Amino acid sequence: MKKLINDPSAVVREMLEGIARQAPHVAILGNENVLVRKYLPESSERPVALISGGGSGHEPAHGGYVGNGMLSAAVCGEVFTSPSTDAVLAAIRATAGDKGALLIVKNYTGDRLNFGLAAELARSEGIPVEIVTVADDVSLRGRIERHQRRGIAGTVLVHKIAGAAAANGCSLDAVAAVARRAVANLGTMGVALDGCTLPGADKAGFRLADDEIELGLGIHGEKGVERTAPMKAGELTETLLANIIEDLGLRNGERVALLVNGLGATPEMELAIVLRDAFASLSRRDIGVERAWSGTLLSALDMPGCSISVLRLDDEMLALLDAGTEARAWPGNGKVNRQILIETAPAVSAVENAPSALTDGGREWSGRFKPALEAVAHALLEQEAILTDLDSKAGDGDLGASMRRAAEAILAVPDSALFAPDKALAAVGMALRRAIAGSSGPFYATALLRAARILADHPKPTAADWAAAMNGAADAIRELGGAKPGDRTMLDALVPAAQAFKRELNAGYDAAKAWAAAVSAAESGAKDTAHMTPRAGRASYLGARAIGSPDGGAVAVACWLRALQPYISGR
Repeated sequence: MKKLINDPSAVVREMLEGIARQAPHVAILGNENVLVRKYLPESSERPVALISGGGSGHEPAHGGYVGNGMLSAAVCGEVFTSPSTDAVLAAIRATAGDKGALLIVKNYTGDRLNFGLAAELARSEGIPVEIVTVADDVSLRGRIERHQRRGIAGTVLVHKIAGAAAANGCSLDAVAAVARRAVANLGTMGVALDGCTLPGADKAGFRLADDEIELGLGIHGEKGVERTAPMKAGELTETLLANIIEDLGLRNGERVALLVNGLGATPEMELAIVLRDAFASLSRRDIGVERAWSGTLLSALDMPGCSISVLRLDDEMLALLDAGTEARAWPGNGKVNRQILIETAPAVSAVENAPSALTDGGREWSGRFKPALEAVAHALLEQEAILTDLDSKAGDGDLGASMRRAAEAILAVPDSALFAPDKALAAVGMALRRAIAGSSGPFYATALLRAARILADHPKPTAADWAAAMNGAADAIRELGGAKPGDRTMLDALVPAAQAFKRELNAGYDAAKAWAAAVSAAESGAKDTAHMTPRAGRASYLGARAIGSPDGGAVAVACWLRALQPYISGR
């Protein structure tokens, strides 16, 4: 399994050195794999020390939460392995002052034993120590007693609340009490889409088939409590939340904090969608979401999946969540945006400028444009799979979908917008601008708007006028994108076609024959792109590796030009 590491046996130490380089307020404690706050005051002036940790592989936990307002020290074991008693004791000695230390421990046997023994040793040295154990995994409810559950991502919220209480100068008993209250009002449940791979291992601890997900997993690569079929984000979110809400006994009118946590390989996009769905689900139940975060806060190496944590709030805990911290990985205040939509300014489009009733001339133009545009749309729809395949070989594979959206937009242009040549082109350009993402939308919209401007003074354009508009459209694309013929883009089909159309008209051929030449030139140009090294667009990143198949954009141009051929006539 490919990893960005040097030596599997040195990953933890090297990781801690990298973390410390990014945080001027943090240092490594001697030879121990412990990150501690620098610049602590004298023992008599120190706040309660807050110490947590566990096995590594959960980054940014726990080292990312060291800083004023959160942890005083993070004790980091080997990957998914509890740190030693001596490392925990060293952290206590380095950070605890007269007020003592609170150890926040996730409920795993190794962590409980080593943190617990270190606490006893510290007490024997006269250091006051309390322990709070986090057991927030609701997936195990009904199977084991609450105090036997695992501690997972909700632990980060406990760090924040207890850390803020300590920074406020509270006593050890008071900090421990608010931390325990947070634990009692906290529930978390997760889902894995696949397993994770330890450094040095050649495969994941477990693998899931494409039609499987794992519900109720822990954070050490272990399997969950139920394997089931994949669900849409909304269904999955509802499943996780239903278990949490039932376990916490949440009722209408209560207030909560919401945390959607990535397990290491889940994109921010997906986490944001889960947060959206979770917020909506809680709101439907009249449960007020006061604070919300999504992101990777406590991971399981490179596991794809997420967990949802819900914390019942009161005014004190809300204030502690809002308190400032210098911890590098804390994601911010989490304040909820209650109004996420504002109205856009009204725009006047070519469609909106269409007359309410067409004149005889308008009906004539509309009758000519409509079937031609429908032919273009259907031709693009038929070519979707081919265009997707071509774009996948040299780009991001979205061209087929973009041209499908283009076709749908073209078909949706109302007849009333096609009442004049320039208005028809402008209406199609605006439709494509709105429908197509990526580069195709701006290119086609710019080209059609330029062509529309050229025809604006020609209410009854000749074939020569259309040729001028076509060449102007090609120029607009060239100016906008910076490409030129030979760079392996859509211009390698469009420019030869425009030039051939104009040339054949100047030679005395009628529009139909000139257009046939234009189509032939476009198809030849598109075919030739298979032998070109791309010099513009995303394909240029591949260089010579893109050679062998024609450019999808050029093939699309040839496609719609041919679709128009039966509708070109006259001079």
